[in-house]
Amino acid sequence: MTGYPYRTLAGWIAALCLAWLGLCSPWSATWNLLLGMFVVALMLAAMIVATRRGRARRRASRAVLEAVNASLDALPGEMRRNTPLVLAVGEPDGALASAFGDALVSITESAIWVRVDDPARLAHVADALKRWRDGQGPDAVVCLAAADLICDAATLNARLGRLRHAIGEASRAVDYPLPVCVAVYGEASDGPPDECPWFGMSGEAALADEAWIAQVAASLDSYARTAGPADRTARWYRATRLHALARWVQAALLPPMRDESREGSRDGRRTGRPVQVAAVGVIAVHGTPADKSLFAGAVARITGLAGAHRAQGSGGVRYPLPESLILGIGRQPVRRALPRALAHGFVWLAVAFCAAAAASAWQNRALVARVTGNMDRYRALAPEQDAARVDALKTVRRDRDELDRHARNGVPLRLGLGLYRGAALRAPIDTLIAGYRPPPPPPVTIELDSLALFRSGSATLNPGSNRVMIGALEMVRAHPDKRVLVAGHTDATGNSRSNLRLSEARAVSVRNWLADAAGLPLTHFATQGYGDTRPKADNDTEAGRAANRRVEITLVPDCRDGDRVTSGQSACSFQQKE
Repeated sequence: MTGYPYRTLAGWIAALCLAWLGLCSPWSATWNLLLGMFVVALMLAAMIVATRRGRARRRASRAVLEAVNASLDALPGEMRRNTPLVLAVGEPDGALASAFGDALVSITESAIWVRVDDPARLAHVADALKRWRDGQGPDAVVCLAAADLICDAATLNARLGRLRHAIGEASRAVDYPLPVCVAVYGEASDGPPDECPWFGMSGEAALADEAWIAQVAASLDSYARTAGPADRTARWYRATRLHALARWVQAALLPPMRDESREGSRDGRRTGRPVQVAAVGVIAVHGTPADKSLFAGAVARITGLAGAHRAQGSGGVRYPLPESLILGIGRQPVRRALPRALAHGFVWLAVAFCAAAAASAWQNRALVARVTGNMDRYRALAPEQDAARVDALKTVRRDRDELDRHARNGVPLRLGLGLYRGAALRAPIDTLIAGYRPPPPPPVTIELDSLALFRSGSATLNPGSNRVMIGALEMVRAHPDKRVLVAGHTDATGNSRSNLRLSEARAVSVRNWLADAAGLPLTHFATQGYGDTRPKADNDTEAGRAANRRVEITLVPDCRDGDRVTSGQSACSFQQKE
C-alpha cells in the first residue's frame, strides 16, 4: 500500500459507529436509526470526497509522472529511491523557465529535479511522487527566484503567501514538513570569467538569519580575496552585489515565507503555516541587472552601485540549479501508509471501546437505579394500600424477569464489558417478592343485634343506633364494587307471619340508613326478611332467642345474565335459601 487508505478508514469508522449504535447505544431505536442513517450518509460523502481528490491528484500529476518515468528509463532500477527528489517552484516565466527550459524533469548528479509551475498542484504532485517511490516522498522544495524580475513588494508578498500555503498543503499531503530551499539569482553584467558558485548555508534544521548571513559574508570575502590580480576588481564587485542580494533576501523574501510579515495577507491575518527554511543561497548569473527592480533599489541603498537599464528578461541565460544547497538537507525516510493507517484504525477501535464502556456503565447505573427505585416504591406502600402494592409488585416482577433473562441467556453487550451489576440485585428482589402477603379477606357478613337497633316489635331505628352500624358502614365503603344484602331475622316468639313482616321492615330500615350514610343508590342494596325460619340457636332459652334476633349485612358480587349485569334486582342478585 503506497497511499493512505482514506476510503477504507472511513468505512472502518462507519462500521464501528453502526456497531456501537446497534449493540451499545443507550438511546431509543428511533434515534439509533436516524443516527445510523446520518453515519452512512457521512461515510458516503467522505468516500466521494476521497475519490474526487484521488482523481484530481492523478490529473495534476499525470504529466509529471510520465516525464519522470521517461527520464528514468535509462537509469538503474533503484535510482528513484536512492537519488534525492526535489520539487522546484517559482514563476513559470522567470527563474523556473531559465533553470528548466521546456523540460518538466531535470536529472543531475545530486538529485532528480521536478518542475511544478502551478503552486496549487504542489500537494498533488508531492503525494503522487510519494506513491510512485513506494512511500518515500520528496526530499525538499526549492523556491527559485530571479531578483531582477521582482519589481512590486505587494505582488511579491502575495506570491510568497500563496507559495507558503501550497507548501503547507504539500506537507500535509505527504505527512511530514517539507524542507524548503530558497535559491535567488542576481544578474551581473560585469564579473570575472569564472563560473560563480552558490553562496549560502543549508542544514537539516531551520536556519537562523545571523548565522547564514555571517556564513555568506565570510564565503564572499574568501571568494574575493582568492582572485588573481586581473580579476580582483570584478570579483569584489560581484561579491559586493551578492552580499547586498543576501541581505535583501533576508529582509524581503524570508519574512513572508516564515509568516513574520503579513503585509501581503488579507486583513493582516495568517495565510498559511510558516515553512521550514532549511537552506538559503544566492548566486550571480551573467546578464544585465534591472535598475527598476526591488533588488536594484536595495543594492543602491546598501552599496551605492547602480545597474544598467534593462527592459525585461535575462537574455536567455540558463540558470544553474542549486545542487550544492540540496546536499546539506537530509534525506527523507520511507513513510509507508499501512502502519499509519493501522495505527489510526486501532485508535478508532480504542475510541469505540471507550464509548461502549461508557455507554455500558451509564446503562448499568440506570438499570440499578430503576430496579432499586421500583423496590423502594413497593416498600413505601402500606399493607392497607393493597391495590397500589399489587401494581408496584408487578413492576418489580418484570424487573426480576429481566434479570433472570440476563442470567439465563447471557448479559447483552450494552450492559456487559465487565460492568454488569444486575446479578447482585436478584437475591434482594426475590426476597421482596416472596415476602408479599395479601391482606386478610374482608368480612363476608356483619351481624347486628336487633335489640341494639330497635325496640321490641318495632322496625324504627333507636336514637344512637348508628354507632352500632359504623362497622357495617366501613365495610360497605371499603368495597364499593360489591352488592350488599341486608337480611332480617327474629326469634320464634309470636306469629310467624308477623315475624316475617317485622324482619323485612327492619332490613329495609338498616338498608336505608346504610345507603344514605355511604352515598350509594338503593339499587346497590337488597333486603330480605327471613322471620324465624333461620335460627342460630335454640328458641327455648332466652340466650338462644336473643341470638336469633339479628340483622345480617353480607357482601355479595353482582349476578350476571350472560354478559349483562342485572344490578339492583333483588330477585336476581339475592335468592332466598330455604
